[in-house]
Amino acid sequence: MHQELKAGIKAEIRRIDAVLERKSISEDVEMDKERILYGPFLKLLSVDKLAIITILELLRLNNSGGVIEGMKSARALISIGKAVESEYNAEQMSKKSNKALFDQRYSVHQLYGNGRLFNMAVRKAETKRSAALHPTDWTPVWPESTRAKVGSVLATLLMDCAKVKIPSFDPETNKKIVEEIPAFYHNYQYSKGQLIGVIKVHNYISEILSKEPIGTYIHPSLLPMLVYPRPWLSYKDGGYLAAQSTIMRIRHCPEQNDYLKKAHDEGLLLRVYNGLDVLGKTQWAVNKKVLKSVLEAWNTGKEFAKIPAAVSAAEDLPKPEDYETNSKARVKWIAENRRRKLEVMNNHSLRCDVNYKIEIARAFADEPMYFPHNLDFRGRAYPIPPLFNHLGNDLCRGLLMFGEAKALGPKGFTWLKIHLANLAGFDKHSLTDRAQFTMDHLDDIFDSADKPMEGRRWWLQAEDPWQCLATCIEITEAIRSDDPESYMSSIPVHQDGTCNGLQHYAALGGDIAGAEQVNLIASDAPQDVYSGVAQAVERLLKKQAAEGVESAKILSGKVTRKIVKQTVMTNVYGVTFIGARAQIENRLKETEGIPADQVRALSTYLTQQVFASLGELFTGARAIQEWLAESARRIAKSIPKNVVSPDTEEVEERHLGKGRKKKTSKQAIADQQMTSVIWTTPLNLPIVQPYRKMEHKQVRTNLQSVTIKDPTRSSPVNVQKQRTAFPPNFIHSLDATHMLMSAAGCVEAKLTFASVHDSYWTHACDVEVMNEVLRHQFIVLHLNNVMKNLECEFMERYKDYLYPVTLKIANPGEPVGEGMIAWDDERIRRKNTRITGSELADKDEFLSDSEASTPPKTKSNMFQFGDEDDEHDLSSVIIEEDEEELEAEAKALGKALRERTKTKKAAHKMFHSWEPISFPPLPDRGDLDVHDVAKSDYFFS
Repeated sequence: MHQELKAGIKAEIRRIDAVLERKSISEDVEMDKERILYGPFLKLLSVDKLAIITILELLRLNNSGGVIEGMKSARALISIGKAVESEYNAEQMSKKSNKALFDQRYSVHQLYGNGRLFNMAVRKAETKRSAALHPTDWTPVWPESTRAKVGSVLATLLMDCAKVKIPSFDPETNKKIVEEIPAFYHNYQYSKGQLIGVIKVHNYISEILSKEPIGTYIHPSLLPMLVYPRPWLSYKDGGYLAAQSTIMRIRHCPEQNDYLKKAHDEGLLLRVYNGLDVLGKTQWAVNKKVLKSVLEAWNTGKEFAKIPAAVSAAEDLPKPEDYETNSKARVKWIAENRRRKLEVMNNHSLRCDVNYKIEIARAFADEPMYFPHNLDFRGRAYPIPPLFNHLGNDLCRGLLMFGEAKALGPKGFTWLKIHLANLAGFDKHSLTDRAQFTMDHLDDIFDSADKPMEGRRWWLQAEDPWQCLATCIEITEAIRSDDPESYMSSIPVHQDGTCNGLQHYAALGGDIAGAEQVNLIASDAPQDVYSGVAQAVERLLKKQAAEGVESAKILSGKVTRKIVKQTVMTNVYGVTFIGARAQIENRLKETEGIPADQVRALSTYLTQQVFASLGELFTGARAIQEWLAESARRIAKSIPKNVVSPDTEEVEERHLGKGRKKKTSKQAIADQQMTSVIWTTPLNLPIVQPYRKMEHKQVRTNLQSVTIKDPTRSSPVNVQKQRTAFPPNFIHSLDATHMLMSAAGCVEAKLTFASVHDSYWTHACDVEVMNEVLRHQFIVLHLNNVMKNLECEFMERYKDYLYPVTLKIANPGEPVGEGMIAWDDERIRRKNTRITGSELADKDEFLSDSEASTPPKTKSNMFQFGDEDDEHDLSSVIIEEDEEELEAEAKALGKALRERTKTKKAAHKMFHSWEPISFPPLPDRGDLDVHDVAKSDYFFS
């Protein structure tokens, strides 16, 4: 396959040379024009590298994107093109002509290694030196269209030459023959109602790949580093030594890049660089004892501790006897076979993911590891190596330990015991009780450490079994050592916040009641916000049950911490009512005593009560979130004063009743709304929300047309997403700021530090010191009067912006100014007004399932501004929910309200004009003294 592809690429390059040198013009003029576009890029790498990249990328993407035995064409083409681009950039970096660049980076690397670079004066000097030596960017970014064209020609050449030999029989002679069949082929299939191009992999290849060790055919490109990462001296200069990384993962938002450049040029990002360097300098190692057990479990081929079983390809079920005559039976047979194949595909993907992790762990078993970090657009830090790092699942975390060991000391052994109790799920008790829990299970711990696969396997009962096993081994070895206090421990001990988003909201709003629920105030035992919400809901249910509400009678006494936990956790990150209702519905299905035919209606009712309880517990948080959302809405609808078109300064719109609205240029106003919500974190990191109604562009390739987003074209903002995403994104940015501040504080205290968003890790002996740093940095952060600073920034940033205002004349006969009502943009919000609480109980009588998902709009309805959480990480909720779902929610409710109020509309006039933007007054802050956090032992625990 490789040799044939090389021959095909050589032939294509000869054709490219002929066209570029104008020696030959083929009959296909359009194809020659394409060669002029992609030819120079295809010639940047050797034929051998191009062939290897193409094969590896298509194998890597197999079974991705919901495509069974294949991949989406557009993704595959762009991935191949991007891989070619990355390899070329790496080649350029390694050339001798860049020796000066290497020399400068080596000297900076030495400063990083000895810790001097964490001195801000030294960092500032080195940053200026780096900028002077390298004033321009040596790695231009290829356009997406170029990536698609390069990927297309390489993928097409591979599909033309790659064949597999399949043994078969001649149907006439019954002799054994060998057929050559394409290993890859292009086709089209429906996905979510749309016809998309796919590249399919022959099932013979898929079966071989599923049985082979993944390391034989896949070579991950972004692995852990063996030395310290390159320190961050610029927003585009850090991470890997020979590959360029940017400080922020930016997609389709050139505006964000411009703001980062300006902040860097003004020297405002030094503390952000410093925090990322702290994370990158942490040394990691593979826990060989855990790896041994993982390999044993893997080799059995059975499902074990979240390692999926090895499953062979699903054979089609026998066709029903009435397959040809019974359409229902035929459809059922097809659907069941597809379900089985999808299940096998998903299982195979999960097993491949585990295989990746195991192979990387084996490769680095005797080596130190470092994870360079960068940020998402909200400022949250992530390791750049994606496949194996401490942000991964329980398996990854169980396989990892600190590369440096420290003696447990007088208190470290206690924290190690507390850590095991946390992993075992015994984390809602006092620290003393948690330590005692471990002592009460010493026999189980010893058995787990000595015979993890053959013994009683107590460690498998833990919520995080592989991390539990690693800690069992550590505790066993410490106890059996001559002196546990002198035992050199490498296990990271975690300190987790109590629903960090709510902690920040409570601090911002000065909410004493909320602060008590999330451990900002000292207490004898840790407060559990999820249990607190469950108890508050139960109180509401008992009250309403006494008033005769049937739903309350059914649910009373059945609301547990488990039922409300996911909703409370995701509320702070902006889950919609639809998403919250779905979460609670799933939990109610698992609850005994809930009538199956009433689960949907009861989940709608219970979600309303959960939101109401949250509003009562976190009144300040609710008010702040509403202020953030309203401010974002006004910003997203505003435009700079100097770009207001004369024809939209004042637009008349006449309403003549239902179905008789005269077309206006109001859409022209919406088309001018280009303003993103932009703010600056307390560490001076600028953040631009990337949500725009991006225009799509068709790129013609020789395989198929590919639709890509074109970020270079001016596009109006997506007002809905700008508004809904801002409250959770703002809280994420505060959480990220606290983490980076804590990282800097820990390196000053000479601690090893790692973080998983709102979970902070260090050695057992240093936990108490780290906790002091966490509390101190939280206090410093919130003493900055964050909300007032944000308001001032908005007022300054958008002071010359205009906001669209709608004016309505109730009686067209009256002159303008007498019957006029200034609506602001409230009219649009009223159009989508929620049904009130008293109406909610019986609204399922006339609403469909989708319509019944809409929440009541009451003052207690908190956290309704965000989007659904994605399937991987609660920290990345809010961002990806389809806009159509939100629009459908509003339309469904509007329809329901129209059914209730069928009053005939009177004719009226409306005028759209522009006014200087203003913001609502900030909510009053409560009486919480943020200094009280210093006294809370359970702030992080």
